[in-house]
Amino acid sequence: MKIGNLYGLDHFKKFADSASQVGFKDSFAGTVLARNLTAVDPQIFEKKYPELAFINSGIQVDNTGGYSRRIQSLRLQDQGGFTTAGDASSNKGKISLAGEESFLNVVIRESHSIWSDDEIQEADLQGINLVSRYVETHNRIYLRELDAIGYLGINGNAGLLNFSGFTAESAGDTVDELTSLEAYDEIATLITDQRNGVNNTPEYMANRVDMPVRVMNELSKKILDTGNGSMTVMTALQNNFPDIQFRGTFRADGVAGVGSVTVAYNNNDEAMKMRVPLALTIGEIVKTNSWDFRVDSKYRVAGLDILESSAGRYLTGL
Repeated sequence: MKIGNLYGLDHFKKFADSASQVGFKDSFAGTVLARNLTAVDPQIFEKKYPELAFINSGIQVDNTGGYSRRIQSLRLQDQGGFTTAGDASSNKGKISLAGEESFLNVVIRESHSIWSDDEIQEADLQGINLVSRYVETHNRIYLRELDAIGYLGINGNAGLLNFSGFTAESAGDTVDELTSLEAYDEIATLITDQRNGVNNTPEYMANRVDMPVRVMNELSKKILDTGNGSMTVMTALQNNFPDIQFRGTFRADGVAGVGSVTVAYNNNDEAMKMRVPLALTIGEIVKTNSWDFRVDSKYRVAGLDILESSAGRYLTGL
């Protein structure tokens, strides 16, 4: 995903300019610590979150639409054919184009942060840029939201893990109950069936498999005897499907109405796009009164636009 498609860079520059105008300093990022502590660990700790697998999926972010309320996607499909020359039939060959369209409603997301001059001065005593920390937090929450929306959808728009147009098959059992060979066969069959369904069309054949983290860990633990030695099931999959990236996401467990979902899909922009009509935009810092400040942020998102239903396939219950 390109940085320019995820952030309104011009607005970030205006934000930085407004920060300098009100005298905020750039310094070591951190959080305010109570001054009554007699010993302070120099390392400032942050809560960590699971990997944002969708953000790193390679699916293109598209900013088409701007302030529109709805995004329409159009796709052309070839129809018709030729006939044999000299045929006297009135039903001559005809070639035409058929249009397919889909609509996604746009959702507006916004937030803000406020702080006082006292908080800024207290943070400055520790060499901490509190304003930068607020903006970093807006960004982290923004990326986590996009990750959730991409996988699970928003406001009636489906995501990568709950799209009704994908074909779904049920696993024979949960991954921890399967033998190593059975576990391998479940994933290998998912990939092969998906690729067979699109006749190996490069733009649609799976180049990525996302699965629950526990499934990824179990496949990395189970040992498979190949006859020429032993290796983990995950290593065998990577060796036999070198053009596929295997990733785990905590969002693939507990999907509403389904449970566990493993999806094989192609991230090509002919198959699907992430619609973010307005990338994250940070407003200028404004003084709400003599001692208080505020900054606003917003973005507009429609979610994942799946253009080809055969470009993905589900394995549930693993």
